[in-house]
Amino acid sequence: MKTCQAGDRVQVHYVKRFEDGTVRSSRARGAAPLELTVGTRHPRLPGAGAELVGLAEGRSVTFVVPPGQAHGSHDPTRVRRVSRDRFGKDLPLTAGRLARMQAGACRVRVVRVVSVRGRVVVVDGNHPRAGQWVEVEVELVAIVGGTPEVGSWGP
Repeated sequence: MKTCQAGDRVQVHYVKRFEDGTVRSSRARGAAPLELTVGTRHPRLPGAGAELVGLAEGRSVTFVVPPGQAHGSHDPTRVRRVSRDRFGKDLPLTAGRLARMQAGACRVRVVRVVSVRGRVVVVDGNHPRAGQWVEVEVELVAIVGGTPEVGSWGP
């Protein structure tokens, strides 16, 4: 039975379970499997790179990703007060809502609104899941491309 190794291209399905009880699955709406390279970081599956080494097709692995490797630790310096003018004039701002904020002449950032006090808006620039661990279950659907054999020069 062939198992995947670092550098292999593989297709996987996954289920992510977050601390707040939210569950996300790659099978939602009949989506195709996610393709990634074993041993490298993937934005949708943090921490999965090394966990897939040695896994055979059709098998699953479950692991927990700590906050620092998932969406980062919560950074209190990213919670700050800004002027209401940095948001669209017609944009309703309510606590808990994600909103686009002008972050410079040509930059826009997505932030979570913490509170609105007149012309002052308190925003949180951390990822919404910062500080949370993530439990990830990954099923190896297929190994679609392997690493080249040592000493192999041909196609």
